[in-house]
Amino acid sequence: MPAKALAIAAFGARGTGKTAWVVQYIERTRPARLLIWDYKDDPPIAHLGQPLRSLPELARRADAARFCLRYVVNHDGDIHRQFEWFCKVAWKAGNLVMFVDELPEVTKANKAPPAWRKCVNVGRLYKDEGKLKTLTIIGVGQRPAECDKSFISNADIIHTGRLSNASDARDLADSLGVGFRDLLSMPDLEWIEKSAESMQPTRGKLNFSTRPKKSAIPKGAS
Repeated sequence: MPAKALAIAAFGARGTGKTAWVVQYIERTRPARLLIWDYKDDPPIAHLGQPLRSLPELARRADAARFCLRYVVNHDGDIHRQFEWFCKVAWKAGNLVMFVDELPEVTKANKAPPAWRKCVNVGRLYKDEGKLKTLTIIGVGQRPAECDKSFISNADIIHTGRLSNASDARDLADSLGVGFRDLLSMPDLEWIEKSAESMQPTRGKLNFSTRPKKSAIPKGAS
């Protein structure tokens, strides 16, 4: 069981590096149990987990001790039903990192699917079938205003690149403790981040000069 489960929210306009930042975080931490909701079969995250297009197969494979699995969404089916099932699989498996890309496609500011809400609100530490479990949740989206507000308010880490919408920038600036104009004017790949453990935000820029090896799947993970 991980020492501490985290809720991590990553935002930014297209091309600002939010997904690349998450990829680097996963490559660096190399979780032994990883479930990815891959909304668009996105090449930059393809190496993080083995692709699956069957939810029953996802549930079966998530019963292993180690796994890095990427559920590729079926756009010909009911996407919201798929997401509900995906969240139930994550809850049942427990003790894992749950990475949801394109979060606004499956949640709204004031509306969250029941299984997702359960993961967000209770997943830090819960008991299931007599066992203590945790969930670290990473949610990624372009606009904070289009994401589940409960997830943002529960976030241990809020990370953002440049935002395109002034209203989004004003709302998120309050959480980060920075001026909203800073969030509108950052160059691509620069970011601002606030951790619940720190009173002050930090700033940085993505560095691609030293990348881990191509696959982020730990040895022995299915």
